[in-house]
Amino acid sequence: MEKYFNQLLDDIAYATNNISWPFAEKELQLWDWIPDEEENQTAPIRNLQDWTGIQQSMLPPETMLNDEQIHLLLEALNKMLNEYNCCFVLQTAVSERIQYSCIRENFNQDVKVKRWHMGFFETCKPGTEHGKCALGEHCQCAFYAELFKDMIDEDLTPEEERRRELEIEVQHIKRKYGDDWMKYYPYHLDAAYDDEYGNPYDYGFGDEDDDDEDDWWRK
Repeated sequence: MEKYFNQLLDDIAYATNNISWPFAEKELQLWDWIPDEEENQTAPIRNLQDWTGIQQSMLPPETMLNDEQIHLLLEALNKMLNEYNCCFVLQTAVSERIQYSCIRENFNQDVKVKRWHMGFFETCKPGTEHGKCALGEHCQCAFYAELFKDMIDEDLTPEEERRRELEIEVQHIKRKYGDDWMKYYPYHLDAAYDDEYGNPYDYGFGDEDDDDEDDWWRK
């Protein structure tokens, strides 16, 4: 098993460093940029297995791997997926073993090959009931459904919209970071932390000395 595992890591590393992009080779220019909506409609589609050369059947079931092997394999797969712009992103804390199982179960999927915008690895198959995917209780579809269940389409003032954004963000970071959620508090969305002129909290980036240096030419 150890020999196979090491070979698998080598195969994933090879796939990571030898990407075949389905685009004509040319230097991209700023005016080539297109909106995400348009790229979603026009991006080439590739089967992830065929594109990377890594087959779902090559990935051992998590029950056959120890914690260190899970960690190494998950790290390698995440690096590869990022290079292919098919990012595996979760909005809640999930154990590495469950993350690996999710990637393995869903590896045989078609992906949109994007150049301008971030692409994402689908964590469950279309039509899967919430909570019944490989992520189980950590199902991301269920997470978003719960997050937005009380949202209705309504006209809000800028102040009301900001309060709504704060409420949603706080719910999110509480679920993602648990007891450490205050470390990630979105002060810029909380009017209580605005400065005397009503400007949002700037996390220390609005240094007055820097402003003075920028205005040296006025003096």
